Amino acid sequence: MFKTEPNDERPVLKYDNIVVAPRGIAETYGRKLSIFVPAAEINRITLKYGKSDHRPIVSMVIGTLLALIGMAGIILFFVSPAGFRYELGMVFFGIIGGSIIFDTLKERYFLEIEGSKGLNRLVLSKNAKRSDIDEFCNKVRPTYKYQIMDDAQNYR
Repeated sequence: MFKTEPNDERPVLKYDNIVVAPRGIAETYGRKLSIFVPAAEINRITLKYGKSDHRPIVSMVIGTLLALIGMAGIILFFVSPAGFRYELGMVFFGIIGGSIIFDTLKERYFLEIEGSKGLNRLVLSKNAKRSDIDEFCNKVRPTYKYQIMDDAQNYR
């Protein structure tokens, strides 16, 4: 849909961990690229607020199973303290499960990008402010001609 020329002079726009460039839109963490959606594949962009996980039910099931394994490890440790190695590993799995559950339940602003190859969610950090997000979107719209729909209007 959008073709970019090698000498495209549009500026690279960045807010929080989202970068919009002539080649596409990316979510970054530090200096590492997490998700990249090429400009040619972008059909629609929607700003949303809510649970940003792609498959929350699957994540909750996996997180719950791991958390239960961790609780079983704690119980086994106190029942038979002689077996230290396995119980410690089970508790470690429980910590990972708790982290998955926490990440699934948190609500954030995110850009949902519908592309020719599917749906991508580029999640902003918890430090992102609604006014700054609106300002960023207002810069992106005329610069890159993306239509960014706002489904997060009720969460100002």
